[in-house]
Amino acid sequence: MASQAREGGPGGDAPGVDKIRDLLFGNQMQDYDRRFSKLEERFLQRFKDVESETKRNLETYESNAKKQVDSLATQLRNEKDARAEADKEIDRNLRDQNQALEKQVRALSDQLSELEREFADRMSRSDHLLREEIKQKNESAQMLMEKIFSDLSNVKTDRNLLAGLFVEVAKCLNQDPVGSKGNSERGWKVS
Repeated sequence: MASQAREGGPGGDAPGVDKIRDLLFGNQMQDYDRRFSKLEERFLQRFKDVESETKRNLETYESNAKKQVDSLATQLRNEKDARAEADKEIDRNLRDQNQALEKQVRALSDQLSELEREFADRMSRSDHLLREEIKQKNESAQMLMEKIFSDLSNVKTDRNLLAGLFVEVAKCLNQDPVGSKGNSERGWKVS
């Protein structure tokens, strides 16, 4: 039974079955093997083509991305440099304007000081001239009063002249615009 099991068992009849199978399906199997190998070659070739195309696309994409990043970095550097230069220019302009403004303020301050000095000098001269003029007029008035007093003290008053003066004053007082009748009624008599 053991010999039968070796020959008749599933593992024992393999060389015979393979031969039968080769005879029946051999050509088809070889055809299938050739087709599968061609299909496998085409698949591998297509896979290699897709892989190389993908690699080329990735390299192109990486190159383009790198160029764009480099371009953006250059633009950013240029913009940063331009802004830094603009800031420096603004600082220079502000400094220049500040210096010009300080010069103008100094010039105006100097002009104001000069005007104050001139005004003080004019006021001092005017004050001095006015004091001199007042002094001269005071001296002149004093001299005139002294002369009048000396003339008055040197002249003796004449009684007849003084009486005539009083008469004239009385006449002037007695004159009435309506007439001299009203004054004589009051009791004033003109002689």
